[in-house]
Amino acid sequence: MKKKIIWASIIYGILLIFAVAGVKNRFRPLPAFQCGIQVIPFLDAYKQYLDGTLIAHYLIGDLFFNLILFMPLVVALLVIDKDLSLKTMVLSILSVSTIVEILEVVSRFGSFDTQDILMNFLGAILAYFIVKKLIKIRTN
Repeated sequence: MKKKIIWASIIYGILLIFAVAGVKNRFRPLPAFQCGIQVIPFLDAYKQYLDGTLIAHYLIGDLFFNLILFMPLVVALLVIDKDLSLKTMVLSILSVSTIVEILEVVSRFGSFDTQDILMNFLGAILAYFIVKKLIKIRTN
């Protein structure tokens, strides 16, 4: 069962990398100065708020998209193993999310952003509890 979970996570991560790279840049690397590391979550949002330039594109594009991004993987993992522990799911999501963020910088398709990892994690936790509740309701 663990092999299936690992393979599902790897496949999802690979598909995600291609999807993100294709949507963001049409597979063209960014100039090196645009590929950075953002360690402090929500710093860009805070700066935009102070400047008065915070727009819905940021809130929907960055925050909401990253919140729902890993929900399909959580559902797939729970289909593979309905007794999947929260710890295993969290490790899987954090691993794949972190690897995707590192590969964005290395491949110059984006920047490493801890905010993305945080939002991916929160979305995965939300999906985990919703699906677990639905499984419990369905089995009763």
